[in-house]
Amino acid sequence: MKKSLVIIILLACAAIASYSQTAEIVSTVANTKVKMDGVTWDGKNIWIVTYQSIPLEWKIAKLEKDGSIVSSFTVPVTSLDDIHNMGMSCITSDGTSIWACNWNEGIIYQYNDKGKTLKSFGVPSVNQLIPVGIAWDGKFLWVLHWSDKNLYKLDKNGKELEKISLRKLTPMPDMGLAWDGTYFWVGTKGANRITKITPEGEVKGQIKGPKSGGGIRDLAWDGEYLLVVYQQDNTIYKLSIKD
Repeated sequence: MKKSLVIIILLACAAIASYSQTAEIVSTVANTKVKMDGVTWDGKNIWIVTYQSIPLEWKIAKLEKDGSIVSSFTVPVTSLDDIHNMGMSCITSDGTSIWACNWNEGIIYQYNDKGKTLKSFGVPSVNQLIPVGIAWDGKFLWVLHWSDKNLYKLDKNGKELEKISLRKLTPMPDMGLAWDGTYFWVGTKGANRITKITPEGEVKGQIKGPKSGGGIRDLAWDGEYLLVVYQQDNTIYKLSIKD
């Protein structure tokens, strides 16, 4: 029994090593005045979700290259307490609008750049959606559900088109999603790992998060680099990925 367990562990380690990659921090974007909880790229600018506990307030903000805020709008989010407040976590952009995941409601919101709500919907086949990642692939939305580890493909009206199981990933993803034009990147908060997968769920690479201790909150792709934000941190990490 012990011998079999050792073999299984060694095989698992070998599998992970076979697709491990390295990530270099090429630059950071910081703003010490805010706590970040989400990040996206609209083709020109970085957008973030900011969190404030007293009074409780969530905003979506557009940043300058130096991290200063160009503009922002408040998004309505309620929570029972500060410790477990996941609120308005992950965001993505289709180039003209911002899509945001409300963890507490299980609802996806579409906002224009002024904060006007354009649409809102859940995932039709999921009774209680816990959205922990969202990405735009140029045509469709993809949403990562915390409970079942599925990626749900939706059109802009919320129609469910497909779902991909990510339960076989090691470690299993639980926070953050990005699309680089070919592959998805999914984050694992506690393990501090980011895994590259195909749209079918096949693993193609994996990197360690840029900040020690874990706590990955959201991911984005700016056309060249992977952007990483940690929970209620004040820094965006830009990563160059190497095989």
